[in-house]
Amino acid sequence: MKRYIELDILKGFAVICMVIFHIYYFPNQYGYKEIEYDTPLLKTVAKIAQIIFITCVGINLVLSKQKHGSININRIVKLIFLAACMSIFTYFVFDDKYVKFGILHFIAVVSIFFVPFIDDIRKIHFISLLLVVLFLLMKKSPELFLKVKQPLAFIMGFYNDRYHSIDHFSIIPWIFVVLFGIYIGHYLINSNYTSSVDISEYPFINTLSKTGEYSLEVYVLHWVILYIYYVYIYKSTVI
Repeated sequence: MKRYIELDILKGFAVICMVIFHIYYFPNQYGYKEIEYDTPLLKTVAKIAQIIFITCVGINLVLSKQKHGSININRIVKLIFLAACMSIFTYFVFDDKYVKFGILHFIAVVSIFFVPFIDDIRKIHFISLLLVVLFLLMKKSPELFLKVKQPLAFIMGFYNDRYHSIDHFSIIPWIFVVLFGIYIGHYLINSNYTSSVDISEYPFINTLSKTGEYSLEVYVLHWVILYIYYVYIYKSTVI
């Protein structure tokens, strides 16, 4: 699989934006209401990070299938493991607001779903059409989905009844962002695009690229670091 430096830079930028948002978001969840996170600027930063990161998921699925002949199963197993760890960790920290289906769960599930279809653009077109129809039905006739039981309805994005979480990425609408990335991935392959970015003379851009290369590890690690800081260090400064 070609490694596109631009993708690593984008992922690095996205994960840094998410860390910045969580610096303000997590203390509020830990009970420190004096730190405001629900501002237009911070919400925009978070949304940009989410869209970039999930778009890159779709791109990488296509590129991985091109290189290995199949989606990287080892990475999916790693995602499932880390998602389970995230749920367990947040269960003990946030109780009933623990992460039930967060971004790691979402990426693992959609990666598995697209395994049989990722390299067939016609099947991707068909899946896209079906999902658009499903989305429109959800908006126009939500009562059709009220018989879908939890937690499936929560995971799919049909409705949310008594399910709460500090981090939630439902299949719909976020799968459309993955599809957007998949179409970009197919374009990169079909156009024989070759990265021509030279970042050796730009330390900051090089740091972004390295951060993007290990974005999954950075994402998981920053949860733990912020927990330790706000629960044990910041707490002692406000008492």
